[in-house]
Amino acid sequence: MKSNNEILNEFGNILIENVYDSQLRFIMNSIIDLSQTEDYLNLFKGMNEIQKKEIEKYTKEILSGALFDFLKVLEENDGYKLVYGNTCDNQLDLNKISENLKAEPIIENGWIDRFSKYADVKNNKNEK
Repeated sequence: MKSNNEILNEFGNILIENVYDSQLRFIMNSIIDLSQTEDYLNLFKGMNEIQKKEIEKYTKEILSGALFDFLKVLEENDGYKLVYGNTCDNQLDLNKISENLKAEPIIENGWIDRFSKYADVKNNKNEK
């Protein structure tokens, strides 16, 4: 059987790849591509690189916050469980094997840092 850490990392990888990266993929396109998106012509037309970096950072914060809040709901409401395992005999509650499940995606060297294909595209806090 997998260790608790392996189970958490597997879940984190799936969550980041299929939720965080999947939603971030759109905004990470080039300004030229974004400015040709029919539904967002006015938003991206005339956008410069500084504005693009700011919207990338903003989008990352929204997605990170949404993951945190979703996992917080599961952590704080005993009626809902996030369970690993396919039979009653081998099920593990991810809330119980993680010290702080809601923070797993966003902490330093957490799931986003380790599993997101956009993790190396960091925003410098001192950027203007």
